[in-house]
Amino acid sequence: MKAQHSPILERAHLAHLYQQCAPKILEYIYRQVSSFADAEDILTDVFMASLESTLFASLTEPEQQAWLWRVARNKVIDTYRKSQRAPLSIFRENQEQFIDEIMPDPEQISIQQEEENMLAQLIKRLPPLQQRVLYLRFGENLRCAQIASQIGKRESSIRSLLSRALGLLRQHYHEQEKGGKQHETVR
Repeated sequence: MKAQHSPILERAHLAHLYQQCAPKILEYIYRQVSSFADAEDILTDVFMASLESTLFASLTEPEQQAWLWRVARNKVIDTYRKSQRAPLSIFRENQEQFIDEIMPDPEQISIQQEEENMLAQLIKRLPPLQQRVLYLRFGENLRCAQIASQIGKRESSIRSLLSRALGLLRQHYHEQEKGGKQHETVR
């Protein structure tokens, strides 16, 4: 979900995100700090950070969820750093988990690279103007109004171009997926 323009809608969206994400984030934080009160405090800090962030409202809902998890993880790490009373055994016990969080699995890296390569190939199949609009929107994180002023078109035209480009990408992706599955069954 994109950023809302009304503060009331933004608060409603944040309340929705809180209901959806807070229990799992709280559980994660509690496992890390072993104090429910500290975990609740950190969770509050996470959602306060989202209210204070100028970037947060412009993210999509999945990006906002990822942002909340990343901030929660960072706040837990900050808590460990600030606390001189945290015994080293806590770090040793959780070392493997921290490494897993920081260093992605090689298989995941490989899969992500394949997906990025496939997406790049699919984008190359789009008309140049649609490629440029996609790049400005997602690569440069510009809003449609900003893209319109750069390209010299109306904002509604940019929204249409963006919608068509994403629709074509979806279509090409499904065609490629269907073709790949048919290829696998022939073997």
